[in-house]
Amino acid sequence: MNLAIAIKQLQPNANPLHDFIVQDNGPEPVLRPGAEAKGRVRYEIKPPEIGEQPVEDIHYRYGIDYNLLTEGEDYDLVERGPYIAVWKLDVPQPTEAELQAAWVAYQEAEANKPPVLTEVEQLQQENMVLRAQNQVLSERADFIEDIIAEMATRVYS
Repeated sequence: MNLAIAIKQLQPNANPLHDFIVQDNGPEPVLRPGAEAKGRVRYEIKPPEIGEQPVEDIHYRYGIDYNLLTEGEDYDLVERGPYIAVWKLDVPQPTEAELQAAWVAYQEAEANKPPVLTEVEQLQQENMVLRAQNQVLSERADFIEDIIAEMATRVYS
């Protein structure tokens, strides 16, 4: 399902660059229990001033270094898929069922649309119509000519 198209189906006036943002981060690591201590690393942000006590997130922060961990043992890569990262519309954010229904409605509407023809295909189609019209007019002219000839033979005989 394409979330952005499903949301546009539900909210046609929504601007996808301002009103909502759909994101897909790809596979993300998920730590297994007990692995956090193995991969925990302290990153220095800035040294404290003289006499100042270091404060977490100002002078340092803790993070996970996945290079110190083993995939499959300490963490797994999990595909989260697309999700709504930002929602700025006044209406409540749609549920998964509403999005799925909107996606199905969009697919049905697209399936019922006539195919979009290229310029060459449009010209070919117009050419076929004009040829058919020309053929009909030619047959009509032949018919009228035959009628005139028959009338002339009756008048002169």
